[in-house]
Amino acid sequence: MKTLPRKTMAALLFGLIVFGIGQTVLFAMLGPVARDIGLDVVDVGLIVTVSALVVVLVSPAWGRVADRWGRTRTLTLGLGGYAVTTLLFAWVLHLGLEGEISPYWSFGLLLGSRVLYALVAAAIQPSASAIVASGTDAANRSSGMALVGMGFVLGTILGPLVGAAFIGWSLLAPLFVTVALAVLAAFAAAFLVEEPTWERADDGVALKASDPRLRSTLLLAALAFVTIAITQQTLSFFVQDLLGLDAAAATRKVGLALAAFALAALATQILLVRRYTPSPRTLLQGGAALLLAGFVALSLAGHLAVVVGGCLALGVGYGLAMPGFQSSASLAVGPAEQGAAAGLVSAAMALGFVIGPILGTSLYYAEHRLPFIAAAALCLGLLGAVTAMRQTTPAEGAR
Repeated sequence: MKTLPRKTMAALLFGLIVFGIGQTVLFAMLGPVARDIGLDVVDVGLIVTVSALVVVLVSPAWGRVADRWGRTRTLTLGLGGYAVTTLLFAWVLHLGLEGEISPYWSFGLLLGSRVLYALVAAAIQPSASAIVASGTDAANRSSGMALVGMGFVLGTILGPLVGAAFIGWSLLAPLFVTVALAVLAAFAAAFLVEEPTWERADDGVALKASDPRLRSTLLLAALAFVTIAITQQTLSFFVQDLLGLDAAAATRKVGLALAAFALAALATQILLVRRYTPSPRTLLQGGAALLLAGFVALSLAGHLAVVVGGCLALGVGYGLAMPGFQSSASLAVGPAEQGAAAGLVSAAMALGFVIGPILGTSLYYAEHRLPFIAAAALCLGLLGAVTAMRQTTPAEGAR
């Protein structure tokens, strides 16, 4: 059985946990804080959408760089850039809250700093996935890819706790704490991750999204993450408006719902995916069904308890679907293409965050529950498509 060294697993987990902490803290607080600055829901949607578009464009390139330059080096660079650009984003938010810059300038600088973030942080997930892929055999690929999901999801659990612990100091304190953790994660990646050996990629034709081995997986991943993006972008506004809360209170309540989401995803990956290593198709079918159930619950929610229950179902669905997409793509290609395949999967997921925020916020303007109804309809289509999808088998050389 081919497995990763313990210190490599620990460093990867820490880096992905920190990455997840930053994402959860940001999504929980950005909507309410943006309103305090003078921005509205569409402004926030544009910031997230444009940065996600950058991730779509650069993730495949980072995957190819990882295959040629070294996956550990690329991971370290991504984590270091994540720290610097998150610090810049937090500083712009501070200036906006203090009234030192106008809402117009706040929007422009927030957008610019988030684009810089996307340019470098897009290296993190493809590099980590490629390290796992080259360090596991085909029989344990789903379990290995669950490690990537576990790290990110555990971070989304700890993110609300970081927010709750430090938001009493200031609304932005959790982001500054995240910056410090990201610096530590970059050092851990540089000195603790042992990169498994693999056949280096040559300078031939680059792996493309149109490759028939990956095309269906990438399309379904993009569809699934449109629904996740809709939720992350509109949930804070929905909870604030549903319960009539101020920015700080809404951040705490949304943090509770996102923690439920993350805890369910983590438990799913530890207790089901890591232990039983289901096939990619089984993971995707179960994930689509649970995502559908979660969005139905959110579309009917009238109290915080129902919102939390819906997020629990979404967490289980996400916990199944994410390693399903990653392992399906990994098993379809050879060892020298693992970084490139992981980059394309990351790009497909990020494409969901290009479409989802604009779609979700536009629907939210029309009716507060409409984003979740639309997401449920998309998940119904996803479930049908996955059921019709043929079983992934390991590519020659990837066994």
